[in-house]
Amino acid sequence: MSRKLKPDRGIQGLIPAIVSLFIFLLTAIIFNLIHAFNVLGGIMMFYSFTFGFWSFLKTKNYYFLVTAFYLLAFGFILIVLDLPADFNGPKPKFNDDFKIGLVLCYFFMFWLIYIGYQKKLKYRVREVMELAAWDVEEGPETYTERPRPAGVVDCSKYDIIDFGNHLKKNLVCMPFQEENRVLLVPIKMGDEFELLYRPNYNYLSKTWISFDFDGQVSVHISRKDYLDYKDDLSFDHLCESLGQLMITFADFYIRGDKVRIIDRFNSVKMGLFS
Repeated sequence: MSRKLKPDRGIQGLIPAIVSLFIFLLTAIIFNLIHAFNVLGGIMMFYSFTFGFWSFLKTKNYYFLVTAFYLLAFGFILIVLDLPADFNGPKPKFNDDFKIGLVLCYFFMFWLIYIGYQKKLKYRVREVMELAAWDVEEGPETYTERPRPAGVVDCSKYDIIDFGNHLKKNLVCMPFQEENRVLLVPIKMGDEFELLYRPNYNYLSKTWISFDFDGQVSVHISRKDYLDYKDDLSFDHLCESLGQLMITFADFYIRGDKVRIIDRFNSVKMGLFS
């Protein structure tokens, strides 16, 4: 399958690590290694709540708890490590608290590597947009901000709500329920920070797929996401394709074939960090 999207070169996901390293080095220079490791340990514990527990609460993806407990264990061993004040001091002492924390840290680290390889913590929007554009040809200057009708789905209101929650749990879309419909907003890797942490998130300005409770499906693709494609694709066809893709996923879900949704994503063979 030839890629329709531009390569993902964003570094948003690396910003927390870069900030942590900068603070660690600055603290070591101004104070000493003991303070630097204590501060870094505190940062890891803070991240465990902001990137682990909070992400779990927002998405109900239980694998985020592995991230949270790994960061807690990592932060704990950094704080209890008995270090010299500088590099020329005696060797660090490994007390019992450190050894227990180290065992837990290794346990959650290897678990995290495994679920990371299984793409359990990967936001899947690039796969969604690639699948939607698979058979769409070029069509210059066809973009419009207006939502486009994309088909009809035969399911109940509660099926639609449950389907949205399933996509949220699997990091595909974040559902926003309105009076007469559910809007599914695809979650893009690197852009999840805005969705998870911004209080007044303007989901209507993003790409979304609307499932009305009477079965009508419509699609809005943001200009930013449209420009992520290498070429100017036929906009009506792209909207229809995205809507039909989500209708297919809804049909998989209602029939009990949930695994088929993930199979479709894996068929794109996208990298772990894109």
